[in-house]
Amino acid sequence: MAPVLSRLAFTMGLTLFLLALMALPFLSPGSPAFVVDVLALLISGGFLALLVWSIRREVARHIPSQHNQEEHHDASSHPSS
Repeated sequence: MAPVLSRLAFTMGLTLFLLALMALPFLSPGSPAFVVDVLALLISGGFLALLVWSIRREVARHIPSQHNQEEHHDASSHPSS
């Protein structure tokens, strides 16, 4: 995923999570709005967790390849004697 899209998705997910979290203290526990708010918290929290996992996996996949390219470049620039 492009970094701009990742940042946008994270910002939107975090905004929804924080808005649902701020409304929670003002809702009565037995009301339908409370259930919807808790569902919004669970869904947005799951979305954020999945997004963070995906971004970390993608970054970890790119770091070793960049490190290997630097080693290969260093080895090719200095001929062995």
